[in-house]
Amino acid sequence: MTKIILLDIDGVLVQPFGYRVALRATVKHFLGSHIEVDEDVLTDLEKRGISSEWDMTPLIIASYWNSILIQHPQHSLSFEVSQAAVQLQEIKSTSPIQIVIPEFKLIVGQYPSESAFHENCFSTIPLELRKKLLLHTRNIDFSHTMRIFQHFTLGSENFKKTYNLPAEFETDSFLLKDDVSNINDEIREKLLQHHIAGFTARPSKIPVQVAEAIIGYAPEAELALELVNLDIPLIAFGKLEYIASKYGLDSAILIKPSPFQALAGVLAAWTKDEWLALQSAYHWFEKNELSETFKQLPKEFELIVVEDTMGGIRSVQSAGEILQQAGFDVHIKTIGLTSDSQAKASAFKKAGIECFDTWEEIITNLEI
Repeated sequence: MTKIILLDIDGVLVQPFGYRVALRATVKHFLGSHIEVDEDVLTDLEKRGISSEWDMTPLIIASYWNSILIQHPQHSLSFEVSQAAVQLQEIKSTSPIQIVIPEFKLIVGQYPSESAFHENCFSTIPLELRKKLLLHTRNIDFSHTMRIFQHFTLGSENFKKTYNLPAEFETDSFLLKDDVSNINDEIREKLLQHHIAGFTARPSKIPVQVAEAIIGYAPEAELALELVNLDIPLIAFGKLEYIASKYGLDSAILIKPSPFQALAGVLAAWTKDEWLALQSAYHWFEKNELSETFKQLPKEFELIVVEDTMGGIRSVQSAGEILQQAGFDVHIKTIGLTSDSQAKASAFKKAGIECFDTWEEIITNLEI
């Protein structure tokens, strides 16, 4: 039977160590090379629903600065993040500084670092400096912490191309240097015998078929595919942002667990055309019916997703049901990859999802 396979990136195609390394490098850039961020701090933030390094980084820096300023008040501290960092690195603390992020309410419609600002966390830091550190953390022109973090994730050359900004220093991409491929040559060749597409929430470029020069679409998903040597269609966050911008939508409503991303992924895997797939998924989103383009799919096929979290699985389950209702004989197969994580295995088993520790086990199970 024809197989269409959607593959998540982080935790499935790669182990995403690069983001963590980039976070730590960014923290050292602002706080000093002697500063180490304990993994427990990051795990605690994730448990609280704070998972993006664009939030973690300024929160960690704010925590450290707040503690420094409690011990050593400063009356002429710059309101510019980079200059304040230099000033505060010159202070020799009289006692150890612990990085402790206070509890604060996550406000709907705000990123976590914004919520921390509006909850008046880190109040020892002067207001204007706090604004520049904690607000607009996704704005490359405003947020210096994001700018430095993106240098490390993308590498300085990709940074210049992506944002049309000069690089502040030279660095390789930590995503290419520190991420680790989960697949070997044998697994790659077996996957390429079928219709496959990348299916991720990672930032990405705009659709391949669109000849438009747009600043700000970071190729983080593409770097992962480069690392694992897969030249395949990709439905990632940047592609969803692009089509959302064309129709005045919030891209958050298109990303998994929404069926939109999986519908686009299925069609991209089959046609190899990302833009056609996204436009066809938008037709379904607007009209609640599948466009003529979906008729290119075989009437019967197996729809497989390999994920390490439930969001993508729910997206594929919903998309499969939509295709079934439209008359396709779709056999939905959801696979969880745990990489020996008991927490992931527990979440999958609780949801009734078949899961495996390794890719080798998955390949055997799928009989490909």
